[in-house]
Amino acid sequence: MIAQDQGFFGAELFVDDTRFLVHHTDFIALGYYFRGASNKPFLASVVGPSGRNMVDAQPSDHAHHRGIWWGHGDVNGVDYYLEVPKVGEDHPIGTIVHLGFDTIVDANPVFGFVEQLEWREPSGVVAIIERRALRLDLSRDDRCTLDLESTYTAVTDLAFGDTKESTLPGVRLAERLTVNGGGRMVNSRGGVGEAECFGQPAEWVDHSVFRRGVYWKEYTEGIAIFDHPENPHHPAVWFTRDYGPQSPFEGHHFIGADTMAAGDALTVRHRILVHEGDAEAADVAGAYAEYSGEATEQGAS
Repeated sequence: MIAQDQGFFGAELFVDDTRFLVHHTDFIALGYYFRGASNKPFLASVVGPSGRNMVDAQPSDHAHHRGIWWGHGDVNGVDYYLEVPKVGEDHPIGTIVHLGFDTIVDANPVFGFVEQLEWREPSGVVAIIERRALRLDLSRDDRCTLDLESTYTAVTDLAFGDTKESTLPGVRLAERLTVNGGGRMVNSRGGVGEAECFGQPAEWVDHSVFRRGVYWKEYTEGIAIFDHPENPHHPAVWFTRDYGPQSPFEGHHFIGADTMAAGDALTVRHRILVHEGDAEAADVAGAYAEYSGEATEQGAS
């Protein structure tokens, strides 16, 4: 995927007690930190054709925006979104804890895992068991795909508060890709920018920009977020801001408070497409149609 005439044929996987890293020479193609760096696992790095990161794992304006991350601001009154309480508030902060990997895929150019996690209240009580799957496909040199799937099973009866802080998952764009940083936001329904994309239903949202790569060559590159056609309430109503945060999950800011009974499960799926060119040049619409078709075939099998 790094456009330096080498492709990703030499990509290798490195896993230790804290990190799941796919690297190529000096580049971290994908960096997932599951222990020690935060109160929740997150994706800190997803590299683009330029060799630069497409996401921001700790922007100065919102330190809890962790690249690509999972969380919710109010589950039975516990916050799984922030990492520390807001100044002047004493709000209980929960943790999302990595238990282990059921499977790890190391089959260059495809890498991934299936992970087990627990959403724990400050007392240690487990509210949610999560099964999280990730699959990175680097088989094409003009794009890569990152498939994300999570199944959330309620351990006890759950009440999800009406909050905008609902990221299952959320994506914080690298500053240069944001509209405020000079990038372009478009959605599948023809919307442009926050004014036409925020709070609107769409199958996908794309962000692209022209920027200089690590070898000083200049690139147009982008990142699109796809809503799986079998997700609840598809197509999702998007939380998408010009300054960077994106939530492809139709969160409770739009659907209001909700509940899950103990034993109930919710599955959500998304694809991240990192591509050369803007949305039109990369045929993001066609890529989504292919993704949607794959999902339909899988559902029928």
